[in-house]
Amino acid sequence: MTATTTPAISPQCLGLLRRLAGIRSVESRFPFHQQIRGKKKSNKGPHPVTVRLLEDIQGYGRKGSIIPVAPGRMRNIYYPQRKAEYVTQAQMRSMNQKDMVIERDFSFGLERPQETAAQAEEKITAPRLTLLTPQRSAEVLEALVPPELVFYRVPIVTPVPEPEPPKPLGNSINVIGGEASVQRVPPPELAPAITRIFGSVTTADIVDSVKAVLAENEEGARVVIGPEDIRMVDTANEEDGIEADRLKAVGEFGIEIRLKGVEPIRRVVSIRPQETDHL
Repeated sequence: MTATTTPAISPQCLGLLRRLAGIRSVESRFPFHQQIRGKKKSNKGPHPVTVRLLEDIQGYGRKGSIIPVAPGRMRNIYYPQRKAEYVTQAQMRSMNQKDMVIERDFSFGLERPQETAAQAEEKITAPRLTLLTPQRSAEVLEALVPPELVFYRVPIVTPVPEPEPPKPLGNSINVIGGEASVQRVPPPELAPAITRIFGSVTTADIVDSVKAVLAENEEGARVVIGPEDIRMVDTANEEDGIEADRLKAVGEFGIEIRLKGVEPIRRVVSIRPQETDHL
């Protein structure tokens, strides 16, 4: 019995024929044509290992420093040559990591480039200021600082108490020649009250005033003076407005400028009430 075969039906559409012809031509030229995606590569390099240097290494750090190093460099160079040793996690935990810096010192052991002559000439060097001796400083202060240093401060206005009614004066009787005479005893005089000021005049204010005078002279600008060199002549007394380092009342007060090894220079600080014209 003969098997019957079904004839293949060829496509009749011209567009389909053209597409089939194009596919077959590509397969004939590239029989294994297939899109293959490559494996993605990570951009990250090998993770560094933590080591302790056993000697000074230029560009890395000093002996005993703990730094991160590439594992290949440690495995092939530093460890075989006993230049560094591995630091385990247990050792890291036992260390005081609060103040420990784990980083490479890139500038260690590297020589800085020498400065050329042209670069040295371009540098602007500040003029060196030669200070005066204490003896010469005292002479300059004596010659330049005026006898009176004037400061203006706003006074504290205190209310004037109402006058008390007059009291009878005390009497004393003297008997002269059998006749009595009456002598009136005046009341005791009261000390004048001081006028206090807002703020104060400190030793720093006095030094600033002295320096402002000295700055106008070339030699005076070389005198070194500070608040610790100012002393109050009068004994510190809160009731008089005098403290160890400040004055707090209107009036005239003596001061001394004391430099080491020389006699003190005496001046007067005058504190005057600040009026409207000075505001």
